[in-house]
Amino acid sequence: MPTIFELVDDDAADALCDLLARDPQAAGERDEQGLSPLFRAAYRGRSAAFDAIRRTVPPTDPWERLIAGEPDGLPTPDAWSADGFTPLHLAAFVDNAAAARALLAAGADPDVVARASFARVTPLGTAAFSGANEVVRVLLEHGADPTITGEAGGTPLDTARANGNAELVAMLEAAG
Repeated sequence: MPTIFELVDDDAADALCDLLARDPQAAGERDEQGLSPLFRAAYRGRSAAFDAIRRTVPPTDPWERLIAGEPDGLPTPDAWSADGFTPLHLAAFVDNAAAARALLAAGADPDVVARASFARVTPLGTAAFSGANEVVRVLLEHGADPTITGEAGGTPLDTARANGNAELVAMLEAAG
């Protein structure tokens, strides 16, 4: 029998629903990075597996609430995920503008650099990567610096250009 993480990786929505119906506690398992099945599914592109988990087991963990698109009951603004991101980075990754607003209002640093070994970027860099245009607007309204480069040397504007996101390119060019 495959593990819940194998089902997530295979995007096996029906099998995930069956597993979670039999064992709802499986949604609380963590992988080798400390990520829950919902978190891992979000990182895989919010696929059918993500939707299946979301429908079957409501998120109660603050990090999962954030990833699921909810605006409240979130981690504290200065918290760090198991893989090195702040809640603001993750709000940017999943285009959760309401959470980004709430986190910034609670004191989140719009220019904090992620600790993740594979993405040392600001929330604005994460938003540019994921095409989260509304979160970019929110971050810019709260003073995010669009000129900060990621570890690889690129800016959010470089990322937006590379992804062909004309609306985001225009916003970032206007911001300086």
